Amino acid sequence: MIDIIDTIYEENIGISEDDLLAKIIHIERLTPLDLWLLPQYVFDEWRKKHDYPIIFDNFKRRLKKFDDWMKEYSLSQDILFDGYISSFIENKYTENKEIKTKHLLKVTYKNRTKYQVWDNYEVDFAQNDDEIEYEYVKEFLGYLDWCENKNIDSDFLKQINRYGRGSEYEEVFYNFDLRLLKMGGIEPPTNGLNQILRPKKIEFVNVNGLKLNEEISNNQSIEFNYCTIDNLTCKHLKILFITFRNTSVQNLNMFNSQISNWKFINSNVTGRITDSSMKNIRIWGGQFIPIFQNADLENFGVWFSNIKHSENFDRTFRALYKANNELGNYKIANDFKIKELDYKRLKAKGFKNKIAWNFDKYFWGYGREPKRILIVIFLTILIFAFIYSVVSKDIIPKEIDNDLSYFEKFCYGLYCSIISFVTLGFSDIFPRTGITKIIVSIEAIIGALSMGAFVVSLTKIKD
Repeated sequence: MIDIIDTIYEENIGISEDDLLAKIIHIERLTPLDLWLLPQYVFDEWRKKHDYPIIFDNFKRRLKKFDDWMKEYSLSQDILFDGYISSFIENKYTENKEIKTKHLLKVTYKNRTKYQVWDNYEVDFAQNDDEIEYEYVKEFLGYLDWCENKNIDSDFLKQINRYGRGSEYEEVFYNFDLRLLKMGGIEPPTNGLNQILRPKKIEFVNVNGLKLNEEISNNQSIEFNYCTIDNLTCKHLKILFITFRNTSVQNLNMFNSQISNWKFINSNVTGRITDSSMKNIRIWGGQFIPIFQNADLENFGVWFSNIKHSENFDRTFRALYKANNELGNYKIANDFKIKELDYKRLKAKGFKNKIAWNFDKYFWGYGREPKRILIVIFLTILIFAFIYSVVSKDIIPKEIDNDLSYFEKFCYGLYCSIISFVTLGFSDIFPRTGITKIIVSIEAIIGALSMGAFVVSLTKIKD
């Protein structure tokens, strides 16, 4: 196919967006390069005519109760097309799983009106910008959240088919017969300032085989939502602000690159990251398990609560633990190991299993937090000291006990508790009755186990 947009720009580099749209709106097929060259507005308008109707038709046929959801919130086809279909479909990711409401607004800027979906709506913010007009339309539930509330199984990402995998002719289909628009297999064009020529919000697109190389000084986020961007190649790359939402990023190949402020939201990431620096990376759900080789990792945030994530999400923490441990970032590695075990504890099934996991957590932090054992030791000694002060007559000689105040009895009890806990042995005071002997024996056992656990936990961590 001929790169039509490239030819148009060669003939008139200063062409306006409206004139460009008039030239290409009736062209049914564009090359990946053409699509990357289009400004966001023209790109969206072209998709409304040639691509979004195909996606919409598939959803109406394949997604359960899709029409019912649209009718409940009076959402039209035009509204979905204008406000990005994925914004209406996807779950709302929030720390409070009860608040799933989204907000639909009509935004006017430079005589262009567009629908937008906001997770949160602040009236003061909307009224402070004189150049932009905001009109609040309604609140609604996204389709997937609506399905969850009604116990409808409608995870359309379960059915993804790839044909010609790894080749330049690879095709990707959602829901059996929804062929994704193709924008991969090329290196996106940059301008003279090394910026991506046309930063984009891209949804339901096959971007497999994309190449991102050298320094790209983009100041605007590139967002992929419900895309496949497998076999992404990054060589000598320096770039900020890329967001992957509900996206497959399998077989990522990153070499000698410096990236920052990338976000992975409910996305599955595999591959190899070599001789590269990754800073300020955020991972929400999905799964993130690339192999790191000599990679410098800094400020990784990982969350999975109230977010779609793999059943084996603990592998995400394990991959980051291993990478940081190999780099000598032992404290960070230890934190990721604890998070991995926390995840397993939260997913544990069965009463006995849960009790065992919780004891392992709160007694000694899975053997990786010796300070927890110190707290246990301190509390144990104080509790038994109180017990001994109550039964002081069975420990302290009678002629001494009668003349002691309660504070002095507690001091004797504390002394008895300490020597019992560390199994030092008795001299001037000792248990005289069967009950006190049993109490002392219990504390001695707890002390021996706690001291042993403390030593073991010190061997498991590195600073």
